Amino acid sequence: MSGGLGVVVLAGEQSEAMVSDMAPALHRVAGTPAAQYVIDAARRLDPATLVVVGDEGGQGEDALSGADAFLAGPRELFQSLGECEATLFVWGDTPLLDPSAMLAVVKRREETRAKRAYLTSAGGDDVAVCVDTAWLVEQDPRGESFTAWLVERAESDRSAAATVAAGDEASLRLVNRQALALAEGLVRERLIARHQEAGVTFRDPYSVYVDRGVRLEADVVVEPNCYLYGETSVATGAVVGPGATLRNASIGAGSRVEHSVVEDSTVGEGTTVGPFAHVRAGAAIGDGCEIHNYAEVKNSVVGDGVKMHHFSYLGDADVGEGANIGAGAVTVNFDGTEKHRTHIGNRAFVGCDTMLIAPVSVGDGAFTAAGAVVTRDVEPGVRVAGVPARVLPGKEES
Repeated sequence: MSGGLGVVVLAGEQSEAMVSDMAPALHRVAGTPAAQYVIDAARRLDPATLVVVGDEGGQGEDALSGADAFLAGPRELFQSLGECEATLFVWGDTPLLDPSAMLAVVKRREETRAKRAYLTSAGGDDVAVCVDTAWLVEQDPRGESFTAWLVERAESDRSAAATVAAGDEASLRLVNRQALALAEGLVRERLIARHQEAGVTFRDPYSVYVDRGVRLEADVVVEPNCYLYGETSVATGAVVGPGATLRNASIGAGSRVEHSVVEDSTVGEGTTVGPFAHVRAGAAIGDGCEIHNYAEVKNSVVGDGVKMHHFSYLGDADVGEGANIGAGAVTVNFDGTEKHRTHIGNRAFVGCDTMLIAPVSVGDGAFTAAGAVVTRDVEPGVRVAGVPARVLPGKEES
């Protein structure tokens, strides 16, 4: 169809039944705006141009990608269509409309040589319309709301028009919250089926939520009651769940995340997270780490082999390989005005209930005793204890 077809995605129409300030086409289905599905499907037709008609607030332009232009109305539309012989209009709130259904209505207009051809649902509602572009330019909506004008034309003038029937799923429009939930379920079922075909195991697919942008490699296992959002990726052999939430997370091969939350962070290979751990934004967990019960990590780089087993917090920290973070240990990173970093060296031992008052550094192989409050840097290999922490005497001095 290259060179002869223009596609217009109508993404600005409101629905009173949706009870929302946002157009239905911009509501998210499996983490992606409904209109993005339509844009991506239309792109597979290889159109000469693809434009989106949104609202004057520019919501569509901010939320969607892949169009040649984003328009708030009809004024620039005809210029955007250029020399296209035919123009296909599709509603942006039809996330299950596939390229084959779009192509069918385009072909129908070509075969019948009609000025217009409609893709209609079983209930008679229009899902898409393909028109002769020259005829369209002659009609000139003269500044009206283009979607309202198109609906009015479709309903009032069916002379010499051809029709093609659309399937129930392809014709599903997000006219209300019930339709939104139905579309979510159908899309999620399709996404999970594709992952299964690619070698991913879902113990209970009906209890798992997977966004469209999630990437899962073969031999990943997803246990029940998991939520995989955004641009999450999980490498081969990893186990997610049960009860895990991943949001824009990268999980390395052979790792496990159980009853925990990982968001906007990376986890290396062979690492265990949880149960009941929270890996927050900006964290990078290395290979072979153990981040366990009620541990929290935020905006920190954690080296390979670090153990952090109980009730501890690392915020704005750099932790060397093989370090041990004892139960109740905390990096005190906020002074009430600014955040400060803590540096913990390779194989350092941070004892239970240690408070590291940032900015502070604990050197390689250093040791802090239980309950220590560290306010000054600890040199490599040095042992400290107390409040505030002081250097412990060597064995020869005891």
